[in-house]
Amino acid sequence: MVGLVLSDTFLLTASWEDRDENRSASGVLQIPFTEPISSLLHDESELNAVLASALRQAKEANPFEGQEIYVGLPDSFVEHSIVPIEKDLSTDDHLNYIQWLESQKQRSEDHSVYLFGQVYFPSEHSIHVCGVSRALVRTLKLSIGELGGTAHWLGPVSSMYLDGSGMSEAAMVHRRGNKYSFMKVQDNVFGMGTVTFSGGIAKVSSTTDDSDEITLAALGLEKSELDDIPIFCPQKLGRQAKSAWELSDFRLSIPFENIEVDGVNPNKLPYYEANILTQLINSIGLGHSFNFFGEPGITDFFFTKVIPDLIELDDQEEEEQGEAVGLVVEDKAEEDIDVKEKTSQSFTGFALSIVLIVGAFIGFNYLKLQDQLNNPLFGVSKDFVITRSGIDDTTGIKTADKAPPIDLIKQSRAISSSIITLLTETDLNRYNALTITKSFLSLEYLSGVNPNIENILGMEPTSFSVEATGKDSTVFLWYYSFELPAPETMPAPGELSKIDLMVQMDTTLTDYSLKYFEQVFTKNQIYGPLLIWVRGKADILQAGAIISNINDSILLRKFVLFNQSDNPNPRAGFYVSILED
Repeated sequence: MVGLVLSDTFLLTASWEDRDENRSASGVLQIPFTEPISSLLHDESELNAVLASALRQAKEANPFEGQEIYVGLPDSFVEHSIVPIEKDLSTDDHLNYIQWLESQKQRSEDHSVYLFGQVYFPSEHSIHVCGVSRALVRTLKLSIGELGGTAHWLGPVSSMYLDGSGMSEAAMVHRRGNKYSFMKVQDNVFGMGTVTFSGGIAKVSSTTDDSDEITLAALGLEKSELDDIPIFCPQKLGRQAKSAWELSDFRLSIPFENIEVDGVNPNKLPYYEANILTQLINSIGLGHSFNFFGEPGITDFFFTKVIPDLIELDDQEEEEQGEAVGLVVEDKAEEDIDVKEKTSQSFTGFALSIVLIVGAFIGFNYLKLQDQLNNPLFGVSKDFVITRSGIDDTTGIKTADKAPPIDLIKQSRAISSSIITLLTETDLNRYNALTITKSFLSLEYLSGVNPNIENILGMEPTSFSVEATGKDSTVFLWYYSFELPAPETMPAPGELSKIDLMVQMDTTLTDYSLKYFEQVFTKNQIYGPLLIWVRGKADILQAGAIISNINDSILLRKFVLFNQSDNPNPRAGFYVSILED
């Protein structure tokens, strides 16, 4: 096996054998690039010119012919995001939604990315989405193939730690000044965010958790009854930086730990990239985690398939079951002939009883069917029918209730109410982003004064932070997240039906589009997912007012707003489900 680690300015390579014990690495070599590649990630021709030379040198140190090639990337080369899972949407629907979100970024064609999603089971809470440059993946894949190797795995260092450390819960942090970005898996849920340290005190700058307390407790940065998780950091940290994590379950990453390295001093290699190479050798999750060399899409991840202890436990249970079966078979073999004969007779009688019971069941249900159809069964007369006394057949059969669950209606009304409140009491053009789902609301707002979003919504935020922007620090970015509770009382329904909604949009909106998705079938209802995409401040406000007046045959499930507050051009998506007849 041959490993490659990309950085901005060089390539690190090594080869190793796939052995569980006494692992060793050979051909360890650092190869400088002719120029930095971070600015070339989307320029395939320029990227190929730089990587081709480095890969040929790597091949000289570690022949590619007939070898599986593993490539590790720093997370700075990958765009990470999270998309909540809607239980009533299929995998294809979620993938379409992720692709739609990507399309709204309005990248140029020469800056396109491949999209990969991973869902942690059994929680199925959210989708961890990674975007990686098409040019980078194509260049690596084609170049490796041309040099005789097999492009086997490509992924970020975070996946190696989170999915392949042998632990079902873990976090990885990356330091930038006094800020630490983190990614973690806890309770089979992926999360990410940023924490800062000021005077040795940790503060959450951003998080996907429900509260800052959960984040700080998980990272072991404050005393709590909540469980903390192991923390990994592939970077080399100084004494002061390490002391900030002294209360945490901090796991120091040491390059090539327990790996014999031939021909080079590991201490002279770049610390961060050497740790990535070490993870390529040691990680047990590469066959199950993100693989950017594979087909883009959404994959499932099960720790039970990765962690040896869980696999061994399953094997042990199967072995114990097998031994139990063997004992039973052995005991039966020791029984005498008379017992076998009695057993055979008993079995024959049992089988006959089963046949009679099944026959009676079939006959009863056939009579029942004839009763329902009111068809003649006995005799020649066409007027002969089977009737049952004591049963009132005039009541008929009660049809299934097609009304949507009350909680879905409440969620729809809560989302709509939040949209109207925010867009009428704040300046839409000042938003960088706004997302509202059935239970979650988050936003990023640019303003010189506190917008007091918590007072506007009348609820306490689960997360709040502010950052100064500009040279004079007079303008700030305000970050909020809220838990969105459903109304306690049932809101009054609106007036607009599906047809009325289409008419209203067609007559009042100037720039909008519709996208239909595959229908979702539940026990008593058929839902037709529809994405209403609206552009421009005036049309977004008008669309919000229209949708606030929909009746209970239309459910608003999600709202997203994209914008650049320094260059306003807002775009909004209303994700609705229409109850089909």
